[in-house]
Amino acid sequence: MSTPIPRPAPTTGYGTCDDCGARVLWCLTEANRRRIPIDPPEDPTGNQAVRVDADGTYWARQLSRSRPHVELREVLRRPHIASCRIARARAAARRRTPHRATHGVRPVRWQR
Repeated sequence: MSTPIPRPAPTTGYGTCDDCGARVLWCLTEANRRRIPIDPPEDPTGNQAVRVDADGTYWARQLSRSRPHVELREVLRRPHIASCRIARARAAARRRTPHRATHGVRPVRWQR
């Protein structure tokens, strides 16, 4: 039996958006440790609280009812999907129903 190949740790820090090429800050979410792009400038109207650990890892959490305020060493920023038109269009396309659900389905007796 072969040993599994270890997955590389997700990197955080400054980089570029894969869709539009803008400069973004890659962070890990506290909820499920997924990488998300955040717009770098601080924004008091943002809904993502971003902090940096001692090892240089950027963490982001969304403001919620249980934790609605910025905590120690956190800065408010906006998610990049709010400003990236290409990423917003791709996300909207994923939410639409698949083509197969509306076309190519055999009609039932009362629809003929």
